[in-house]
Amino acid sequence: MKKNCFLLIILCCLFCSFKKQKPDKTPNIVLIVADDLGYSDLGCFGSEIATPNIDALAKEGQLFTNFYTESTCSPSRAMLLTGTDNHISGLGDMAERVSSVPGEMGQPGYEGYLNNRVVSVAQLLKDAGYHTYIAGKWHLGLTADQSPHAKGFERSFALLDAAANHFYPDNLSTSFWEDDHFAKYPNGQYSTDVYTDKMISFIKDGRSDKKSFFLYAAYTAPHWPLQAPAEYIEKYRGVYDIGYDSLRSLRFNALKQKGLVPANVELPQLPKVKGDLYNATNQPLLKWISLDKNEQRIKAREMEIYAAMIDNLDYNIGRLIKYLKSTGEYDNTFFVFISDNGPSSLEANLTPNKLDPYPYMGTYRSFVAYGSQWAHASSAVNTLYKGYSAEGGIHSPMIIKMPFQKKGGAPVAAFSTIMDLAPTFLDLANTKYPSTYQGRSLAPYQGASMIPFLTKAKNSMHDDNYVMGWELFGRCALRKGKWKISKIEKPFGTGDFQLFNIDEDPTESHNVSEQFPAKYQELLAEWNAYVKENGVILANP
Repeated sequence: MKKNCFLLIILCCLFCSFKKQKPDKTPNIVLIVADDLGYSDLGCFGSEIATPNIDALAKEGQLFTNFYTESTCSPSRAMLLTGTDNHISGLGDMAERVSSVPGEMGQPGYEGYLNNRVVSVAQLLKDAGYHTYIAGKWHLGLTADQSPHAKGFERSFALLDAAANHFYPDNLSTSFWEDDHFAKYPNGQYSTDVYTDKMISFIKDGRSDKKSFFLYAAYTAPHWPLQAPAEYIEKYRGVYDIGYDSLRSLRFNALKQKGLVPANVELPQLPKVKGDLYNATNQPLLKWISLDKNEQRIKAREMEIYAAMIDNLDYNIGRLIKYLKSTGEYDNTFFVFISDNGPSSLEANLTPNKLDPYPYMGTYRSFVAYGSQWAHASSAVNTLYKGYSAEGGIHSPMIIKMPFQKKGGAPVAAFSTIMDLAPTFLDLANTKYPSTYQGRSLAPYQGASMIPFLTKAKNSMHDDNYVMGWELFGRCALRKGKWKISKIEKPFGTGDFQLFNIDEDPTESHNVSEQFPAKYQELLAEWNAYVKENGVILANP
């Protein structure tokens, strides 16, 4: 009880702009996750896309410029909800891929859903007296015993699969889960609107008992297929006629102007070929000026749709915020906004008319994905994109706004990880992570609560000896302090571990393994320990 009162007082007093009063309950928690959003896709991170509501959260709270996820959806979401490595929690690989990789099928940590070595933070918050809600993407299991309901969410409307048509997902036999049963999607309605409607209804329905709530706003935008309401797409008509090469430069310079990238850093050189999630392709990465006018028109439309999805996402986040303000819940809410990984490089443009796809692009009758060139622009300062252990796959924007915070500070460069969020939420709820749950032993958290840092009791979230590792599809990385080793197959890497000083070289342009051989060997030893401790099965990329 004393700890609870102390924590609430700290939260109220944080920064000089906080209200001089003590809330009568623990803070609400709103966790907003965008799907495949790039590091530079928000206005507050240098984008031309209109994101006023997200930017307002950043203005009242703070930007975190050194936040890390995994490089793809479900492994990141497993780490997010369990506070531990994806190889421990059951998503050592994408569930859709495990059966095709020799050595992974049936192995611990590769179940394709949250296993019994972990417990969802939603379950622990529910046990602590919170209402727990999810709307949006689950991607952590397809059966009833793997559903959000089974993992601690009392109210849910969730896409169980990895992706779906944003207007007519049930036409693709996609599975949705509502509360304690499989459900149908309201076909014809746009996904981001539907999920926000559900979120607001969940909060409204649970208000009578005045309990605090945890909302996991797991949006599916801007994940492909790129689709959006027509009025949002038209808003961006012509904006991207400048092309992806110019956009990448503009975004990079905007990050510099905002002080989010050191002034001496140069835009990294692009690879010669395109890549997708699992492989490099043999298709050249063409410059914008090499495309003819019709090709430019089609490619620009892809980015217009992508921007429209983010604009609409911001609008719906604004709807949620407006509702919380109208009910008096906004001030006593802890907000987190992140992306689950970097932008996707998938390229596709399937419509009923192959000769002239333009009129159909972005509608429910299209399947559009914007490809490597636009993904490089979304990554901007970061190298590569989703699926890769380079910065473009794992370096995410994060925004945190504390309860009663009205004015934020300078961007935060302290290293933080997606595994830090679950222990942070438990700290806010004044509850502890157990060593056992329902008779089974739990793997310990690998993340740490951010609260001591946010309340200025500590000057960092992790010291320079903290180690974080990554492995997916045989692409590997490990970070310790400012140092990172990364191994990516040719042609995007050398196929061997390289050493980078991320503080000085965020673009991973300069391999310094020969200049710092002792540091290189130190991180290689840490990598071998990480593999052993987390049960990583090393696959060929």
